[in-house]
Amino acid sequence: MIKTLKNSNHQEKEKFKIPKSVQQAVPIQIIYPDGIFCIGKNKYSKTFRFTDINYAVAGREDKEAMFLEYSELLNSFDSGTTTKLTINNRRLNRADFEKSILIPMKEDGLDIYRKEYNQMLLDKATGTNSMIQEKYVTVTVIRKNYEEAKTYFARVSTELTAHFSRLGSRCTELDAEERLRVLHDFYRTGEETGFTFDLLQTMKKGHDFRDFICPDTFEFESDFFKMGDRYGRVLFLREYASYIRDSMISELTQLNRNLMLSIDVIPVPTDEAVREVENRLLGVETNITNWQRRQNQNQNFSAVIPYDMELQRKESKEFLDDLTTRDQRMMFGLLTLVHTAKSKKQLDADTDTLLTTARKHLCQFAILRYQQQDGLNTALPIGHRKINALRTLTTESLAVLMPFRVQEIMDTGGIYYGENAISHNLIMCNKANLLNQSAFLLGVPGSGKSFSAKELIVFLALATQDDILVCDPEREYVSLITALGGEAIRIAAGSEDHINAMDMVEGYGDGGNPIVDKSEFILSLFEQLDKKGLGAKEKSIIDRCVALVYDDYQRGGELPTLCVLREKLMDQPEPEAQELALELELFTDGSLNAFAHKTNVDTQNRMVVYDIMDLGKQLKTMGLLVITDAMINRVTENWKKGKRTHLFLDEFHVVFENEYSGAFFNSAWRRFRKRNAFPTAITQNVEYLLDSVLASTMLSNSEFIVMLNQAASDRQKLANLLNISREQLSYITNADEGCGLIRYGSALVPFVNKFPRKTRLYRLMTTKPGEETL
Repeated sequence: MIKTLKNSNHQEKEKFKIPKSVQQAVPIQIIYPDGIFCIGKNKYSKTFRFTDINYAVAGREDKEAMFLEYSELLNSFDSGTTTKLTINNRRLNRADFEKSILIPMKEDGLDIYRKEYNQMLLDKATGTNSMIQEKYVTVTVIRKNYEEAKTYFARVSTELTAHFSRLGSRCTELDAEERLRVLHDFYRTGEETGFTFDLLQTMKKGHDFRDFICPDTFEFESDFFKMGDRYGRVLFLREYASYIRDSMISELTQLNRNLMLSIDVIPVPTDEAVREVENRLLGVETNITNWQRRQNQNQNFSAVIPYDMELQRKESKEFLDDLTTRDQRMMFGLLTLVHTAKSKKQLDADTDTLLTTARKHLCQFAILRYQQQDGLNTALPIGHRKINALRTLTTESLAVLMPFRVQEIMDTGGIYYGENAISHNLIMCNKANLLNQSAFLLGVPGSGKSFSAKELIVFLALATQDDILVCDPEREYVSLITALGGEAIRIAAGSEDHINAMDMVEGYGDGGNPIVDKSEFILSLFEQLDKKGLGAKEKSIIDRCVALVYDDYQRGGELPTLCVLREKLMDQPEPEAQELALELELFTDGSLNAFAHKTNVDTQNRMVVYDIMDLGKQLKTMGLLVITDAMINRVTENWKKGKRTHLFLDEFHVVFENEYSGAFFNSAWRRFRKRNAFPTAITQNVEYLLDSVLASTMLSNSEFIVMLNQAASDRQKLANLLNISREQLSYITNADEGCGLIRYGSALVPFVNKFPRKTRLYRLMTTKPGEETL
């Protein structure tokens, strides 16, 4: 027997004791606060949680890269340890879900909408498979004492974190409470909310930590066990196919039941593995030579070597080549699976389903007979390996048992964005966790952009106290904001609602000189008036006049308006100043004077929608600029109060048709991010957006992007910019409304979002003609 395997079996061998209590059936002896468990004589284990990656929807090249990176991870496992990869399927606890997700009632007249929204969330959660999948890697090592084990696990933690990071996954250590919680939720399914554990208090009272996690009873039969009032069964992979698809593990764990699947890995040192294979090859060659000698003695000189001997020689040589030239390692693997059910009948049906799934991949699962307790302790992420059913594998053949499937987004305090198109779990995004909170909402007309934005606005209005500001060029948000108690400001030629383009609160700008930032804004306005652009003289005059009007204001005068700026331009001696004043006249004394008066509307309402539909083409871009500037003022005020602001800017591509307005928006985008504001840009013309260097930079730097159905040319540009694979692109090709891709940090997750139609909220949010009155 190989020395490594002999040592491993010796370490696992312990004197058998019949457990006299349920607590004794839990094979943990000592726990330490940092999550290290002593599980035997000088045997210590530690568990790490790692996040999933988008393996199922990756392109072929990306899959190969992930496969090779995962192989590197397997190769990094130490020879003197046993490493266990565990996939934990657990059902979403309804009580926890309601506590963390549902919106509490406030008796402010909007509870009727909160009830509808909560019912929609509950229907989605219970209508999907309601399963949460968590993944762990448990490392078990023999060390003389806890201190040595702690030092070893510190090094292992660094290595695992680095390898998982290269895969695009995050790896975090579990402390004692978190590890016990995993076991508690398995042993006591349905009582997840009842887990409370304080190590210090437990020690003070002299309680056993196993009291907090173990089930009420354990009954082990020949081919199943009973755990409290639930039934369970442990299976193991007995026969492997010569060819296994990388989707087998994900198919096994798709079962809508509580289960744990574990892959135990025992790496063998390469020198020892090579020596063993060479000995095996030598034995095969000896057998072939002896066979040939016997044939020669029988005068049979033309005999062909039997197929089975030739196959043994070929496989042994291939194995040796793998170890010596292809960076493969020899490993022993064991795959166990424990699943539970409410009744014996359901348990048997689930077992048949799992056996059928394995047979589909030409593999054979088998029930552990009279070894259910050992099998249970092997499958759980404790660190034991009590089953002797190991299979010799290379790194590649082990890597085929791929634990990765699809990324899930289930952030604490997150906002509902739809269901994962692959796993059908809820997508709950908390943008506060991202590097920046800038967001884009992209899609062709009719793909559901406005509806998605309105859905987000509804949640923010009902569940938070954050301020919401909307720039609405198509009058799509007015009815919604009004129904939720917000202020609708209609800005148009002849309208009684006015916003002063020269408004400026204390702290305006990037924190330097606010007048310089305001001057940049006024320059971008003048760029809209004259499409030929401004010369150096004109820019200097405008900059001088802006400084003069604000200088008068700081000396105690009134807040300036565009009319005051025009008067100041007329006072300048240069003929260019008179031309600038003439250009501005239409927007101060003429019919397009919407932004030339003092602000006379309630801009302090918690929810404000700026309706600029009637501005016309001449003023639309200018209107967007003025409204963005008003938003900067509001964001600055809220920032000083410690309040968060959410901004929604529709028809965003329009502002990048001009260099100065594009530069101003780019600057505003940075200011929003620095001042606890979450901006969301909404546009259908992605191609126009990407033609601007500034806009494409903003898009590529944004951590949150919702992509709905895209036109062919836009799809390709987005794929190049955001590194989207062909398989992922299929989710934004001819997609149904409300379906597409979410880019969340480094994750790309396909989603489906269907809102119930027969609700008041749907009638408020829909933009389809005729549906508002359904």
